[in-house]
Amino acid sequence: MDQEKQFHAPKLGWTLEELARSLGVSVPFLRLEVKRGRLKAAHLGRRVVLLDSDVQRYLVEASDKAA
Repeated sequence: MDQEKQFHAPKLGWTLEELARSLGVSVPFLRLEVKRGRLKAAHLGRRVVLLDSDVQRYLVEASDKAA
């Protein structure tokens, strides 16, 4: 299959490790934000998944507080 014609679905969710690496923060920090209720997380079996829409909301709220 050609690379140009290959379909790429938008990212729906993040693991804690993926999000920490992407944002340049630690996994324990993200776990603390989840525990504080600032960041929503879903549990799929033993895996913790953060929906991209919740991550976007969290980042907007964080930037609003910094301004």
